[in-house]
Amino acid sequence: MNYFRVIITFLSTISLLDASLLIIKNRDGKTLKQQTISHKSNLFLTQKDTEWNLQAIYNQLYADSIKARKVKEAKDRLARIQKEIKKAQKKGIKYKLNPIDKAKLLEDAKYYKGGKYVWGGTTPQGFDCSGYVQYLYKKHNITLPRTAYSQSKIGQNVQLDNLKKGDLLFFLTDRSRGIPITHVGIYIGDGNFIHAASKKLGIMVSSITHGSYRKNFVVAKRVIKQINSNL
Repeated sequence: MNYFRVIITFLSTISLLDASLLIIKNRDGKTLKQQTISHKSNLFLTQKDTEWNLQAIYNQLYADSIKARKVKEAKDRLARIQKEIKKAQKKGIKYKLNPIDKAKLLEDAKYYKGGKYVWGGTTPQGFDCSGYVQYLYKKHNITLPRTAYSQSKIGQNVQLDNLKKGDLLFFLTDRSRGIPITHVGIYIGDGNFIHAASKKLGIMVSSITHGSYRKNFVVAKRVIKQINSNL
């Protein structure tokens, strides 16, 4: 039921010793909201009861609607990721190392430094982390899955002390999503990687040797062969 569209016809407040029992009913006498309000926590004691009560109910209903929307969005994202993984497993997709010019790959990656971050973005007009990685590798004829979690399932595992430029680094930066991998970047050497970080920071270079990304690091993967001997 959409409480914002209900015509409220009955509002009563029953005073107790240190609290008030608020009851709101519709025209048919059905209780829509019942809440005990502590006088000690009431920040609007100087207002009329009806003013405070109606505002409190509005705020609570609004907060509940926002929370429900965020929960639904999180569940929808997880469902899409799980569907993609099942689809890949069903097809028996296998990946092998592909030779590409890593120097050119890194040159292309750095070209977008400072670019815009867009959730779900897969083009230079705006990237998210996995969209950025997928776009760059596809430009060099390597097809990667769409999400960071799916990308982490391919290639060869690499230890941090054996990283080479072009390796993919995977992180768990958002535990609320319920999946083990939520972020990805491309190693560019000297302990640094480039990635589409966030809406606030955009595409940037970060360190893998210390700080929050080192703390949230999960695994590194190699999906390309080395062509340039100096890389």
